[in-house]
Amino acid sequence: MRAQESRVSVALTIDLSHYPYEVWDLALQHLDMFTEEIIDELGTIPWAEGKAYPQHSTVSAKTGEHNWGASGSFSEIIMQVSMNAGGGVGAVALTAAIKSVYGKLKSRSHGDARRSVASLDEAARIARSSLYRYYDVAADRLTVVRSSVDVETQRYELEFRHMDGRRFGAVVGAVTGMPSSTRVWVEGDDLLPRPEPEPPSPGN
Repeated sequence: MRAQESRVSVALTIDLSHYPYEVWDLALQHLDMFTEEIIDELGTIPWAEGKAYPQHSTVSAKTGEHNWGASGSFSEIIMQVSMNAGGGVGAVALTAAIKSVYGKLKSRSHGDARRSVASLDEAARIARSSLYRYYDVAADRLTVVRSSVDVETQRYELEFRHMDGRRFGAVVGAVTGMPSSTRVWVEGDDLLPRPEPEPPSPGN
């Protein structure tokens, strides 16, 4: 399937049972690639360090259609890559690989869905939406405590404080060496485990 709207995300985690410490989120329009081709491109990222084996990773994909007047197809592809949150050479290699893959995807699309962010308020809305999606934090519990904008490149940087004390960062818009995107992360090293899935109800 070639979707009219595509969201491709790469989440970096200490392990797949914890929330990510960083997520790169790319939204494209009319990406001229089938879902399987996108997954193949993403498959190069866990090999970024050049080792004999890749980083542990998982990929999930969802496709469908919007129907509210004008119909439109969409796809959402999320890769999780497990590695040490401390950074270093591995983080640099993964970041470079993400930028390379996202650049290839952008070259096969008809437009970046977020190529123009009109205001800081709009950037904060996009960042809150990503933080909700990847960290399960409600938008109304996030307060902007720091923000800056590069008007020329339309690059917005924000820092949020959650009501429970956690801090999150976000960059929305231009990122050097890659298409416009949203990058979000959690501050500090104390990453929370994901909630255990609910057990199935008896009889299901």
